[in-house]
Amino acid sequence: MTLLYKNQSPKKHRFFLKNCHLLLLLTLFYGVAIGSARAQCWQSASAGLVYNLGLKTDGSLWAWGANDNGQLGDGTNVDRTTPTQIGAAKDWKAISVGGGHAFALKTCGSLWAWGRNDFGQLGDGTFTKKKVPTRVGTDDDWQNIYAGNDYSIGLKTCGSLWAWGRNDYGQLGDGTNTNQNVPTRIGSANDWKSISTSWYHNAATKTDGSLWAWGNNDYGQLGNGTNINQNVPTRIGTANDWKSSTVGIAHTIALKTDGSLWASGGNYYGQLGNGTLDDENTMFRVDAANDWKNIAAGSVHTLATKTDGSLWAWGTNTFGQLGNEVVTNVIYPTQVGTASDWKNISTMSAHTLAIKTDGSLWAWGRNTDGQLGDGTNISKRTPTTIGCPASDAADVIESMRIFPNPTEGVFTVGIESRTFQDVRISVFNAIGQLILEKTQCGQSTLLDLSGQANGIYFVRLRSEKDGEITKKLQKY
Repeated sequence: MTLLYKNQSPKKHRFFLKNCHLLLLLTLFYGVAIGSARAQCWQSASAGLVYNLGLKTDGSLWAWGANDNGQLGDGTNVDRTTPTQIGAAKDWKAISVGGGHAFALKTCGSLWAWGRNDFGQLGDGTFTKKKVPTRVGTDDDWQNIYAGNDYSIGLKTCGSLWAWGRNDYGQLGDGTNTNQNVPTRIGSANDWKSISTSWYHNAATKTDGSLWAWGNNDYGQLGNGTNINQNVPTRIGTANDWKSSTVGIAHTIALKTDGSLWASGGNYYGQLGNGTLDDENTMFRVDAANDWKNIAAGSVHTLATKTDGSLWAWGTNTFGQLGNEVVTNVIYPTQVGTASDWKNISTMSAHTLAIKTDGSLWAWGRNTDGQLGDGTNISKRTPTTIGCPASDAADVIESMRIFPNPTEGVFTVGIESRTFQDVRISVFNAIGQLILEKTQCGQSTLLDLSGQANGIYFVRLRSEKDGEITKKLQKY
């Protein structure tokens, strides 16, 4: 039966129903699109022992999980079961988390750290834990950062390698077994490309495609044919076609440029993926495939993606960290689900984070401290999507201070702003010529006019997002 409103013809009724259906479809479409967009905002994620960091595409920084050492960086020791924003800055570039401490790089190349610091792993010259991001030194040339369990390794833009923190197995690579609480250079090489850190050993590649390892070697995880610890980087074989590496507690997985997968070290849970439980102290090929793309090692398990976007896992599975619906250990690569849009993965202990090509974030495995970020403390055996929370609104640049003013040459620019997003400092002379320019890092930046003539200068602080302030400076 068809019900008609008063004075409504059947023709007009059909038109009304047709447009209602169209409106309903559009509403559903946009509702799904908006909901999907809110979940598709993640740029990268780093999994720690029982907590994580996430970096959104807008440059904001987020953390969740255990917070007993202030490792979430929110100024508290309160655990978080959902992503919580760290400050309001949106100029973060890269992130890395370890056993109880965390690092982040800003777009201007400055390095920031927080969390546990009993071995000097924050690198700030102290052994005091920090609950909020604290700048490490004054250098602006950090390219990447890698947090191990109780130590840290940093890579500079010139290709030099630096390390600090715990060093009882020689994991710092500086030729000693002495802890360091400030960045200490590893050798004199300037051709390091990428590094992977874990509990007690590291693996790294150079720009020439060579593979190196150092630290603990009880299970042959350094892949050099011995079980002897190394306190300096030691080359693995003579091949120059290595692409990347990843390390667990006692195993190493490496990827070659031809897409082949290689492994060495402890294999007591099948984490090497060769179908056995036998340890190996030399790098061996895992299987015959040549389509491996990305790799990530947990404590005693391994995950990898293939060129077709599929996800694979093997090793221990006590908490469902393999993501394959069961809790049975696997001794060879096994596909996780059927999805073919996985982009990158991160794991350290017994849980996994992964981002898909659409920017959505997924988590599975152990969840005792809320480290999966889904609002619960219930472990998950299959990938579970993590929402995309809204960032704090950006503040405009509220004020700028120049001191001393007047100056003889070196002066400081200080600003009050919560975001520091894409903030540039420009100095002009009295006739409008640009003298120098620099990216603002944090609340203060040193500038040097020692080589310039005495007179009046103008300092401009400008952000495309937050506004612009110009002040006069006198040099004498």
